[in-house]
Amino acid sequence: MALALAAVCGILATEWFAPPADCDWFVACSAVFLSAALISGRSWLLFPSVAMVFIFIHATRTDETFRHPLRLELKQQDKPVQATIQGSLLPDFDTTADGRTHALCTAQKIEIPAAGLVIEQPAVLLVRLPRGVRFPGAGMFELHGSIYLPRASSNPGAFDAQEHALRTGRVARFEADRMQRLGDSSMAWWGTFLETAEHCRQWISKQLTRDLEDDPQTAAVIRAMALGMSAGADDEIEDTFRNSGTLHVFAVSGLHVGLLGVIALTLLRQTGMRRGMSVSLMIFIVFAYAFVTGWRPSAARAAFMVAIFMCGSLVDRESSLQNSLGAAALLLLASDTHQLFMPGFQLSFGVLWISSAGSASLRERLMPFTRLDPFLPPQLASWRQRAWSQARLWLAGTLSLSFAAWIGSLPFILGHFQSVTPVAVIANCVLVPLAFLCLSATCLSLCAAALHLTGVQVILNNANWALAKAMIASAAWFAGLPGASFHFQPDVSSTHAPAVWRVLELPHGGAANHLRIGDSHWLFDTGDESNFRRVMRPYLHSSGVNTVTGVFLSHNDADHIGAVSQVLSTFDSPHLFCSTQEPGIHDSSLSTMRRLLDQAGPSLMHKLRVDERVVLSDEKAFKVGAQVLYPTMQVQHDRGDDRAMVLMLHLGPWRVLWLSDAGWHAEKFLCASAADIRCDVLIRSQHATDLMMTTEFLLKAGPQAVLCGSDARDVEAALPASLVEETNELGIPLLDTWTDGSIELQFQPDELHLLTRRSGRHVILNPRESRASALKAKNPAVHRVSQ
Repeated sequence: MALALAAVCGILATEWFAPPADCDWFVACSAVFLSAALISGRSWLLFPSVAMVFIFIHATRTDETFRHPLRLELKQQDKPVQATIQGSLLPDFDTTADGRTHALCTAQKIEIPAAGLVIEQPAVLLVRLPRGVRFPGAGMFELHGSIYLPRASSNPGAFDAQEHALRTGRVARFEADRMQRLGDSSMAWWGTFLETAEHCRQWISKQLTRDLEDDPQTAAVIRAMALGMSAGADDEIEDTFRNSGTLHVFAVSGLHVGLLGVIALTLLRQTGMRRGMSVSLMIFIVFAYAFVTGWRPSAARAAFMVAIFMCGSLVDRESSLQNSLGAAALLLLASDTHQLFMPGFQLSFGVLWISSAGSASLRERLMPFTRLDPFLPPQLASWRQRAWSQARLWLAGTLSLSFAAWIGSLPFILGHFQSVTPVAVIANCVLVPLAFLCLSATCLSLCAAALHLTGVQVILNNANWALAKAMIASAAWFAGLPGASFHFQPDVSSTHAPAVWRVLELPHGGAANHLRIGDSHWLFDTGDESNFRRVMRPYLHSSGVNTVTGVFLSHNDADHIGAVSQVLSTFDSPHLFCSTQEPGIHDSSLSTMRRLLDQAGPSLMHKLRVDERVVLSDEKAFKVGAQVLYPTMQVQHDRGDDRAMVLMLHLGPWRVLWLSDAGWHAEKFLCASAADIRCDVLIRSQHATDLMMTTEFLLKAGPQAVLCGSDARDVEAALPASLVEETNELGIPLLDTWTDGSIELQFQPDELHLLTRRSGRHVILNPRESRASALKAKNPAVHRVSQ
């Protein structure tokens, strides 16, 4: 374990200080320390030796991904570039999108004609094959298409696809238009191995769900727990396991591998097999299970842990969990140092380490409550008294282990997910035994299927179905308890601004904004359903948001309000505000707004008229309110964008004009009306058909800064070039989520700070009144003219 900690220190030192690419001298220094340790017998010299070896290993791994010439070239491009690659293909069964087949390519040669660049340094790429093309078998191929980096997330708390890809060894992504086979590959055997494992996984999935066709959701949960195939499982079910702190039970994890090892060893010992043979066969079964489930990092880690721990008994040595954990960590980090930065790696080793160190002491403290009456001789105890004592002993052991595991996981869960689930201590005492029974039924069902005992298999599958139902119901009950889980931000924000607005970056024209006023939280649009899970909810949780006071819905557009149902269920039914013109006369009965009106009670949904005001905060020092400017009762446009609600928000001395997707019709109406649309900040999204903001409207609004949500990959959602030219001519700062990332507005009584997450821009604005007063004092004539 000490050597593993030295390896961790070496990896972290490499990450923080970035040693030069030529760091072979670390190996030489390590050899010197190792020789000194062997000659002098001083074991402490092993620690710097191991740390330097891992500095060299991690620096080499970083050169293969983060500092790869291909990535450095693609970082300078703002869109995919045409390229030709030559390399070996292997199947990738875990990545699916739009029904397209994916593969992993170890490229040996990459040509980018536009840049005149030829790269012959090997790089691993995730390749999406042409439409309709199935994986042609492992081999050497030449592929033509476009190459690009996955887009890095600029939204706080959201999953960063680019960094994850680099940590898993994938430098870039490739969209293949056509491909040509060049010959066989030396890795063809590994490709055949992966395809065989996938066939095994599909066969197991089919056998486990036999006679369960009438309940696909529960069948999907069984597949997720047994094989890690969680794609078909309902998102709400997954959320219940997450909110009860038992998500490790829902998906394949080290828990499943450990339980399988216990089950396999128990069954093998019942056959009378010798101890050494049964342990060896159990280790083989554990590795086979990890491989069939897709060789996921969590399963692979657990397989190595089990193997190393059990190997001690094969050579008649007492196994030490601390030593086994350290040896497994060294082995895994030596194979891939980037695993250290994966939450699963940290949780696996952190939880096991702290559980092994703390559960024993906790159990000792609970032992007095498990013993029989000290004045009653054990021989005279009845079977009920002995059974009750054994039950208390089991409960004490389970509680102590669950509490130690929860304490061990707490710092990592807080750091990565900003969540706390106190109910997990009790929930795991129920869910883990149920998972053990469920996995036992799974193993017996597969044995029956192999022996063609269909009747027995069906009975076991139905027993498994009942256990899965019990697990779902238990997780839902625990998740529904008061205080079962909550979120908060451990890192206290550096700003003490009375109000903070965040414009999130969403793809394909979606929009979602969050306004924090003290302890209250308001949303302005929510994005669609998929973006709620990937962006909105992680952001809110990372910001410590546990309740939402209200949600303003701009118009009946799924990209803007499609996730409102998830918001209602996640944040305990906040108040909803929309315009009187929603939904439109010709809107479908299946549209988001119509379905929302059917399910939301009258006390939650509020329709706002023009000039109606909503008080968001009545604090005397910093009052916040919203005023509706558009649409009027006379607006009857068929397109939702043409009747999008326009709000003027007053935040202390600041005025924010929220346009959403409002386009030419709304702008002409507001310019012709008597409404005061002067603002400090104008926040807009892109109308599906209007490609520009009129100069007349921009001059009347007179914003100090314009904030836009756009997506350069989509013609309809791209930022209009005319708006860029107009703001440049007027000297108005233009901040765009596509180039600048998500934007945070910090409202102070005397200053407004605009900070972008991707580009790092920092714009500071002053209130109009203070600027006007300063101008008048300097030049009264100019002030009178401007008035």
